[in-house]
Amino acid sequence: MVEPGAGATNSSGPIRPEHLRPVALSALADEFGLVLDGADAEVTGATLRAQDAGAGYLFAALPGDRTHGARYAGQASTAGAVAVLTDAAGLDLIRAAPGLESVPVLVHDRPRSVLGEVSARIYGDPSSKFTLIGITGTSGKTTTAYLTEAALRAAGRVVGLLGTVEIRVDGTVVPSSLTTPEAPDLQRMFAVMLERGVDTVVMEVSSHALELGRVDGCRFAVGGFTNLSQDHLDYHHTMDAYFAAKARLFRADSSTRAQRAVVCVDDAWGVKMAAVAGTSVTTVSTTGAADWSVVGTVRTEPGSQTVLAATPEGSEVELTVPLPGAYNVANALLAVALSAAAGVNVGTAVTGLARVAVPGRLEKVERGQDFLAVVDYAHKPAAVEAVLATLAAQTPGRIAVVLGAGGDRDTEKRPLMGAAAARGADLVIVTDDNPRSERPEDIRTAVLAGARAVADARGEIREIGDRREAIAAAVDWAQAGDVVLVAGKGHEKGQEIDGVKYPFDDRSVLGELLDARVVDDAVDARPALRVLLVDPQAGIDEARRAVRELVALAADTGVGSAHRGGESARRTWVIAGEFADADGRDENARCVDHDGLGRQIVRLAVDQVIAVGEDLRTVRALHQGAVMEGSWGDEAVLVASPAAAVDHLRTRPAESPKPGDLVLLAGGELGETLLAYWREDAGLPVEVLTR
Repeated sequence: MVEPGAGATNSSGPIRPEHLRPVALSALADEFGLVLDGADAEVTGATLRAQDAGAGYLFAALPGDRTHGARYAGQASTAGAVAVLTDAAGLDLIRAAPGLESVPVLVHDRPRSVLGEVSARIYGDPSSKFTLIGITGTSGKTTTAYLTEAALRAAGRVVGLLGTVEIRVDGTVVPSSLTTPEAPDLQRMFAVMLERGVDTVVMEVSSHALELGRVDGCRFAVGGFTNLSQDHLDYHHTMDAYFAAKARLFRADSSTRAQRAVVCVDDAWGVKMAAVAGTSVTTVSTTGAADWSVVGTVRTEPGSQTVLAATPEGSEVELTVPLPGAYNVANALLAVALSAAAGVNVGTAVTGLARVAVPGRLEKVERGQDFLAVVDYAHKPAAVEAVLATLAAQTPGRIAVVLGAGGDRDTEKRPLMGAAAARGADLVIVTDDNPRSERPEDIRTAVLAGARAVADARGEIREIGDRREAIAAAVDWAQAGDVVLVAGKGHEKGQEIDGVKYPFDDRSVLGELLDARVVDDAVDARPALRVLLVDPQAGIDEARRAVRELVALAADTGVGSAHRGGESARRTWVIAGEFADADGRDENARCVDHDGLGRQIVRLAVDQVIAVGEDLRTVRALHQGAVMEGSWGDEAVLVASPAAAVDHLRTRPAESPKPGDLVLLAGGELGETLLAYWREDAGLPVEVLTR
């Protein structure tokens, strides 16, 4: 046994197994019908990416649409690769490149067709040494994989998980940038998992992985099929071709055929797939007869459901699914059947499902808002329709959906997605998904056309290209009891636009907007600062009447005497300057009147007074009367002007009116200045009361 030169990981490359037995190029040539050009050598790893090559690697240089991988053989050699797998054209390119004249090359007419098996051989055929469960289908692969992982771990299995969301070993995420692993990456990861004690691996298997040979060399013990609906027709062109790609996991003459098949037969494609699988198949259904079937619903709770399921042995078991929606019952029943096919006790498997959370699949985002907000990966017409139906069944409120369609992908499904959204939601906001190299507005136009063509569309249809703004519009639209669904990207953490992937996570963005909404709602929900205005030209008698009105209103509404009720109590205020005198009395008489007003304010238990106009004897008398009557000290304040009153309040927020307080305010310049400050600067909700 030897260790590869890069050890467990390359400093800048992918994770690698620590120990591998070297494989001779001549042995690979003999086993897989390859021609060895050059001297024999030993390899301890394989890669399709020149930048990921390490010491002892075989670099697979495949022909491509735009260039040939052999053009990167020099880069791979510099990184440590000791040999190349390619075709005849690749061999010519390599031999013509400086410094590569003597590099050993394995040649095959179709190198991709043997890459999976060659990679498995180099990495010690790891999938033959654990139980490998592959799950294929259009929708539900990720959810079923997580449910199956949970069931297996409940039985004490050490489980590896490979999916579109992440790679995990025994519940711990393994750093990886791979979402659809190529054959060498997949076999390398299998070898790492094996070294870490994994005995069972659950893997999502896409139609591309089956069609392009990425899972060649995998020894599937169990294969699962969820369903089939329109997707990836940009690649497969027809539904029959799409089905045929999926069928490689079950067909008798396929090199990737699983030893045992578990197929959901809830749709016609499932029935057809069960027929393809033949005698090795176990069927699952939530709607009809099957080996595993749903007998009835036991109970439904927010976010979960419990059904009674019949097993192949004739027994019945209660199955609690920690996710809403009939399709998730199908996913859960399939997961239990897959686990049973892998040798797990049914009761143990059922117990393991109870607390599963699947990233980006009807994932709730909760920030204290009074409506439901969820993110889901639904990016196909049938999936959009199913998710909206599920949400409609569990909420009496309205539904808003934010969705778009991916660029450089199946164009036919775009109007179908728009139509599904329009039929199921009260507000459809069409936005950008991952435009990739396409013009975003062209994609939106196709989705909008489908939505607007629905004669019985439930509600409003909008177009907002910027995804964050679109989500914000839905959040702003929602009311108590409604639902906001952000569909299409689910767990993804980037948005690809014109070849650049920008950071964007629907869950994070939705959470941020909900946080802002909750704060805004809290601000809007604050009790207003209530203000009684009194005209200073109306005279001192009118001022006295206004003070009595203030106190009466305070008593009726539980406001006042905060100096006896603690910091949280609501307070009463008088903020006034000089009041006019219609009778023409002299200044001394007017000072006596203002002194009496100040004393009245205190006797009636108004909490605080601010006298404005310290250069006026009358205003100083108002302030002095309040101080002398109650010995308030700092609670009776004298300031020079309306501007000084604002400065006083701004610099002493603890001594300023707050939402819920009641203020008697003299009008004129003073009233205008303070109302503007409270509303525009302090940001307080203000209600001016009519006297």
